[in-house]
Amino acid sequence: MNNTSTIPWLPTTSSTEEAAVGLAEQIAAMLHTECPVMVLITGSDSGRVSGFLAELTHAVSDTDTVLRIKASIDIVELFTLLAGQLNLCPQGLNSMQLATTIGNRLQKNAPSGHFVLLCEGAHGYTNAVLEGIRQLSNYPINIVLSGRPNLYRRLWRPALSALRRRMNYHLDLNEWRFTRSFKWLLILFVISAVVFLVWEGFLQQSDIALKPVPIKVIAVQPQNSVVVRDTKTTLGPNTKKSALPTDDQDRGLSLIMDPILKSKSKP
Repeated sequence: MNNTSTIPWLPTTSSTEEAAVGLAEQIAAMLHTECPVMVLITGSDSGRVSGFLAELTHAVSDTDTVLRIKASIDIVELFTLLAGQLNLCPQGLNSMQLATTIGNRLQKNAPSGHFVLLCEGAHGYTNAVLEGIRQLSNYPINIVLSGRPNLYRRLWRPALSALRRRMNYHLDLNEWRFTRSFKWLLILFVISAVVFLVWEGFLQQSDIALKPVPIKVIAVQPQNSVVVRDTKTTLGPNTKKSALPTDDQDRGLSLIMDPILKSKSKP
């Protein structure tokens, strides 16, 4: 954004040195000297930002007339609140007539210095309200928009390009100027960690799939079955071989089992 002011003030508080005149007083002096201008103030929700806006309001009110918006409102409520602070009666006027009445009042001299509109929490404003604020910049009034850092990113959308071109100054109140870079690095670190864990899990699943699965073969022997084993492969060097039954042994078994053959004499 273009810097056309001759008032020396620093764009960020991270490099601000302690001086007799604070940053809020410098901005108030610039708003009193120039008209019309638009200032964008962004920062995270913290006590420091709220304290800075309080100091700015106090400093501006010493020399200029302050109009203040502190809540997320619609376009009708915006003009109604401004009419009340300008001591105008909004009854019986539609939004177009009310906007015209407010514009006519802004063209006249302010009770003190210039009219300065301070809009807090502007990150919650709708595009219609922000467009209404841009239309107010056509009149001799200084406008200060304050909100979260995403308000600055919203101004780069095509719907708010006209408002962005009206901005003269951008004040970033984040204490750490590398906050946005740090957030991106943190996001990249988290994504890398997730990808690494997923890849490790995939490799483990691949190793499990490639390993041979041992197969156990269980031989089920039917009842009353005879298993014949080869004694030659199971006998050791000191093991005595069991003698197989000979014909004489078979004959002896037959004689014992058959009573007729048992009574006969052997030849």
